[in-house]
Amino acid sequence: MSKILVIDDEKMITDTLSTLIEMVLDYEVITMNDPELLLNSDLLEKESFDMVISDFMMPKIDGIDVLKAIKKIQPNAIPILLTGYSDKNNAIKSINEVGLYYYLEKPWDNDQLITIIKNGIEKKQLKEQVDKNFVIIKKRNEEITRLYDLLQKDFNSELDSMYNVIISLANIVEAKDSYTEGHTRRVSELSRMIASNMNFDEKGLRNIELAGIVHDIGKVSTPDQILNKPGRLSNEEFDIIKEHPEIGERILKPLTSMNSILHPVRHHHEKLDGTGYPDGLKGDEIILESRILAVADIFDALYTDRPYKTKFTIEKTLEILKEEASANKIDSDVVDIVSNLIENEHIFDIYKREQTLKDTVNNM
Repeated sequence: MSKILVIDDEKMITDTLSTLIEMVLDYEVITMNDPELLLNSDLLEKESFDMVISDFMMPKIDGIDVLKAIKKIQPNAIPILLTGYSDKNNAIKSINEVGLYYYLEKPWDNDQLITIIKNGIEKKQLKEQVDKNFVIIKKRNEEITRLYDLLQKDFNSELDSMYNVIISLANIVEAKDSYTEGHTRRVSELSRMIASNMNFDEKGLRNIELAGIVHDIGKVSTPDQILNKPGRLSNEEFDIIKEHPEIGERILKPLTSMNSILHPVRHHHEKLDGTGYPDGLKGDEIILESRILAVADIFDALYTDRPYKTKFTIEKTLEILKEEASANKIDSDVVDIVSNLIENEHIFDIYKREQTLKDTVNNM
């Protein structure tokens, strides 16, 4: 609940304002009739106020000096000044001294006062949210910078060594996300299996396999509390998740040996009908490698446990893939190959190997 401090030497005014604000806006209001007593007390250290409404002309100390003193202790409180007509000009001259949000002449209009208070509180809440988002973005950027520094050290190393570095970084992502352990390995193997059935040459197979391993590398900058959230993501949290394909591309772009997989990494969440992200590509704008990676990624997400759901059966998984293909979301030819891999049971080899690996680790 928002909290407002009202200061006026006339008790009738503080009582009137307090009653009006609490009845109409349901904010908590604390009143003071002696500004000197307020400043000599510990109230401003004990209580945090979203807004301070002060009279201008009061005995011993005026409202501007009161607001300036409060600003030193609570700089984020929204200041509003009440003035009589005769002291309006002096109040206006002092606006910049305290960063005054608004001044009101007595007698005030109740509707106008309520609107000003409500807008001021909303402005403060919006600023706090922006500041919070800025801190999150700053931390993510710092982590990306650290990652860039790590990659730069190996920039001139041989190709195989570079692959090892990238794979290690992909493992860091999986270590952050406890619910998707093994996801990148499975997507990598499945993507290569699909590509092999589409007659990719060895270089193409190696590229699609590598793209599968690093497709989620951009999630290294995603806060852990979002990656591991057990419930449904908010729109704001999902917007942060949706940044990972672009961040992944930025991480890999300085590495010339990774140029061939930049498109699949950036566009593995694109949809054929243009409803995907980050670029809203359509149809032939999405290359085959990206289409394969998209289907493999969706398949594994459906066929494994996630924080927000248990795994679907293989029948339900295939049904969803076919529905997505029919809706022109994903490539129907790729889905047909997945269907064949299910029919001949080759696809289950991937998940059997993954289970064997987990059992081995658990028994160590």
